[in-house]
Amino acid sequence: MEEFKKSIKSQTIPLCVIDTQGSFSNIPFVFFYENTATASDFMSTESLSKSFYQTMQSFPIFAGRIKATGRGNTSIVVDANNPNMPDYTETSCDVHFDSLKESGFSWRSWPDGVATAGPMTMAGASGEIKLINVHVVRMQDNSGVAIYFSIPHYILDGVAHMEVMKYWCQVHQLMQSGQSERLAGMPVYSTDRSMIQECLPKERTPIDELTRKTFTGFSLIAELLAWISPKLRGRLLSMAIARQNTEAHLFHVSKASLESLRTTISALLPEAGDIADNELILSVAAKTLAQAQSLATGVGASPTKKEGATLPVAVIFEVREHLNMTFKNYTGNLLFPVITTTPLKMLETPTTPESLAAMISNFSETVNGVDPGLVASYVDMVMPRPSCFTRPIVRFLGSKTATSFVYDLMPDMYEADFGNGRPEWVSPIEPFRANAVLLLTNRDTTNGMDVFMTAYPSVMKEVLKNEFWCDFAKLIY
Repeated sequence: MEEFKKSIKSQTIPLCVIDTQGSFSNIPFVFFYENTATASDFMSTESLSKSFYQTMQSFPIFAGRIKATGRGNTSIVVDANNPNMPDYTETSCDVHFDSLKESGFSWRSWPDGVATAGPMTMAGASGEIKLINVHVVRMQDNSGVAIYFSIPHYILDGVAHMEVMKYWCQVHQLMQSGQSERLAGMPVYSTDRSMIQECLPKERTPIDELTRKTFTGFSLIAELLAWISPKLRGRLLSMAIARQNTEAHLFHVSKASLESLRTTISALLPEAGDIADNELILSVAAKTLAQAQSLATGVGASPTKKEGATLPVAVIFEVREHLNMTFKNYTGNLLFPVITTTPLKMLETPTTPESLAAMISNFSETVNGVDPGLVASYVDMVMPRPSCFTRPIVRFLGSKTATSFVYDLMPDMYEADFGNGRPEWVSPIEPFRANAVLLLTNRDTTNGMDVFMTAYPSVMKEVLKNEFWCDFAKLIY
């Protein structure tokens, strides 16, 4: 830790609107490692701590504080004389790793207090918003270790989150194997947000009207949220999220389920063989949630429903590849949302090959329309409007039906190998907002993917009774 403190240099790192769009949430995952060899020095306290702070020397941004200058302009300020040190703790518990395995690693089986920061970006007990929270939990009889690893979305997205985690793993392996001299050759990562502008193409594709209206339309509440401090905003949004009392579940969609669905719709959609797995899950999940919401409210797709009633869905894309930034080691946010609406009468009808084909065709237009020119137009739209990041937050928090879907599969979290093999299990913590869907890499990367879904309890009750969804996606916990 002392070496890390000595390495800190004062600096200010400007953030941009693309960063602040996700600023209300953390990216919190828990990695479970089993001590299969019953080694006494398994992922020792000293080795994990030393390698962590060695890693932090390559990411000085994590010693900074979030500072806002009004209307959403935000920077990370690193003060060498008064750093905001990472929240790194280690505890032990009386839960044996075998118990976790027997329960399938369900949230209810976890030791108390694993998550030390929670799902929302807000100040902790120290009065500061920590920019990285790590909690190492040692299982009973040294049977294994759980590592809670959380970073605010202010700083980076899921891709960069996993890059930091893998970097720590690599540093740990080198230090443990007596190869510390190779640390100097580790990759160098950039936090320079100007890199985004440098990578924009010359062409521009028009932004759809709904996405433009969402980010540019005036909202007094949104403006106030953008003006207040990050700490106060975090506290208010955390209270709003807590009131939703959201329920979450984790499902698995196998390769066989995806292929069966393609076969089912192939007669209606000749291009079914080329439709991405993510797009199929987006269509089925959106339809399932809409049906569940309809049943939970007791309204349904009836003649009394307004003819033009729609369901807002924010489809969020990771766009490093679109901007040719895949190999630039950029640690920041590169997420691009497209706000879509689908007629509720289309969504709420029973799931048949015909209704599902219509649903997929509806979302295909959105998915296929994301190109470099569209991303560039979006950046042009939001960059001069630093306060616009709160507008979609207000819109989606004010709706009981609005849904968000992270289109791209989260990176393979099971690559986080500290030298003892892949984690036995990796999981997000429990939910932060209703009606959200996140795609996760399954431990068996050859067999489909996992789906993290949140909803209001009454809606989730209907999801769990939905015959098509339960046949398509198997409940994990």
